[in-house]
Amino acid sequence: MCVGDRQVTVVSAMKGVTDALIDLARAAAAADPAWDERWHELRARHRGAAAALLGEHSGATIEWLDARFERLREILAALAVIGELPQEVLDRVQGLGEVFSAHLLGHHLQALGEDADVLDARDVLVVNHGELGVDVDWKSSAAKLALWRETHPARRLVVTGFVARDRKGNITTLGRNGSDFSGAIFAALFAADELHIWTDVDGVLSADPRVVPEAVQLDALSYDEACELAYFGAKVVHPQTMSPAIERGLPIIIRNTFQPDHPGTRITAESSSSGPIKGLTLSSDLAVLNLEGTGLMGVPGTAERVFAALR
Repeated sequence: MCVGDRQVTVVSAMKGVTDALIDLARAAAAADPAWDERWHELRARHRGAAAALLGEHSGATIEWLDARFERLREILAALAVIGELPQEVLDRVQGLGEVFSAHLLGHHLQALGEDADVLDARDVLVVNHGELGVDVDWKSSAAKLALWRETHPARRLVVTGFVARDRKGNITTLGRNGSDFSGAIFAALFAADELHIWTDVDGVLSADPRVVPEAVQLDALSYDEACELAYFGAKVVHPQTMSPAIERGLPIIIRNTFQPDHPGTRITAESSSSGPIKGLTLSSDLAVLNLEGTGLMGVPGTAERVFAALR
């Protein structure tokens, strides 16, 4: 995202790392002796990434990683002893991938001579988990971020996605695809000019190319169009991710990491492109239950009883 002359990058874990961390925690809690070998493999992968990014300057970063992995190993060993996996411990473990990748990128930028710093979202982002999902405590988060920025004036910031703290100070996560949501949250907190979400495709397609070979990439979508496509199964940004941007009228651009010069798809309040049909989605393996009858009309509590029976 762009914040005036600043650039803020929210990162996710390296591919497969979040699942690997969850598997590690579950294996340790189940007293599966294989967890120790998997821990070594995960540490080696991150050490290798540090060496590839930093070369001869990787020593300090590898030491930093080793210290965090040793702490992780202590947690896993404790899980093996107690034989269970509390949710608060799982939250602490599964969010480490973003912490590792943020520091890897931040240290890499610093080694290149960039004016860069790393912001651990757990230091500023406060959320609450309710029945409707994650609710951001905007006031507390904005205040914490303002304090952090007073002592961290770097022009390029790398932020950990996915992780946060609840109002009691416990480490928590934003759920699957939480790093995209983090990006939108921090775009709002930083009052960014626009939000770029980097994926492995050029943008949003008009349909699934496996079903519609003639599908094309869409240049522009409105917030409403993007939400409708997402609700019905299209691989667009999750509506929850778009919420902070929609509330502030912040443009969202879906870009391709492997083709950074491609303009991607721009999502704004109003779509600039015309056409009777913007996109097609297909939902499969669904069962539709239709309940009808004159006895259902105007009878208080009928819908409540029906849906309660279907839970």
